[in-house]
Amino acid sequence: MQAIGLDYARRAVATREVAEPEITHPEQVRFRVREVGVCGTDRELARFAFGFPPEGKDFLTLGHEAVGEIVELGAAVRDLRPGDLVAPTIRRACPGPCGCCRAGRRDLCSSGEYRERGIFGLHGYAAEFAVDSVRDLVPVPAALSAYAILVEPLSSVEKLVESVLRAHQADAQMALVLGAGPIGILAALRLQLQGIKVTVQSLEEESDARVALVRRAGARYEREGRDEVDIAIEATGSPEAAFTGLKRLAPNGVLGLLGARDGVGAMPWLEMIRRNLTVIGSLNASLLHFKRGVKTLGMLERRTLDGLVTRVAGVRGLAETLAGEGMRGAVKVVHTLAE
Repeated sequence: MQAIGLDYARRAVATREVAEPEITHPEQVRFRVREVGVCGTDRELARFAFGFPPEGKDFLTLGHEAVGEIVELGAAVRDLRPGDLVAPTIRRACPGPCGCCRAGRRDLCSSGEYRERGIFGLHGYAAEFAVDSVRDLVPVPAALSAYAILVEPLSSVEKLVESVLRAHQADAQMALVLGAGPIGILAALRLQLQGIKVTVQSLEEESDARVALVRRAGARYEREGRDEVDIAIEATGSPEAAFTGLKRLAPNGVLGLLGARDGVGAMPWLEMIRRNLTVIGSLNASLLHFKRGVKTLGMLERRTLDGLVTRVAGVRGLAETLAGEGMRGAVKVVHTLAE
């Protein structure tokens, strides 16, 4: 079968013929990959900013956001059936394993020796078939098939929202989401389910489709603002956005970071102490957060979710998507591998 990924010898995105994976353990499941999503992480990988292939190999199959349809079950699998839809998790436990991985919280791995499908040392899902342990898969109801590709990004949002709400020491009423990409919009939608009023701040012009989507979902949109908020979530990858969020926190406020790079700026330590401010970083998500993502999808308005996803048939053109070319105006680009 063909897989698309990174050729580390040539330092290029490439298509390669690879062997079809087979079940080797009774708790494994083989599934046909129906869709793979593309996000900022994939684009960074395609620039060789980080990531590495399996040990001894010079090729890494990309695609950590995926939806699959089960075609074969291991002998010990009881709760899934051929034809069921699944969304795979990304991270696999470190070899120790450390206490966090042993407790089922691989997202909190303390050793740093974990592996991640399509990112660090394990092939991803941009191929026709994949095999995973049943413990690494989250079932998705057929009724949500059109939105199942959003489970992985939603899992990261679920984890961060849980953390910021736990850290906030008062009743949060107002939230600021920095960034109108897929993660930012999903974060806004998730916070609204908590009854929190949300403003999305980003650089898109008023005529941009993302602005219309944000407003249609019931959130406020602004390119700049000054109002204080209880919660700020950075979803841009920009350190400047992170500092903006920190400056706009009200007393007891919490800033959650999902993507900011290192930046240079003054940290108001004394102000943070006096006003009980909290900054939280978050990466990856646990199986529980993936399951919560599925539940959240079932609660969100279909019209809004439809506006999030733009589909491209096949893996042809994935290199252009990774380069950020084409599909102008699309929020979330998804490549379909099978119908």
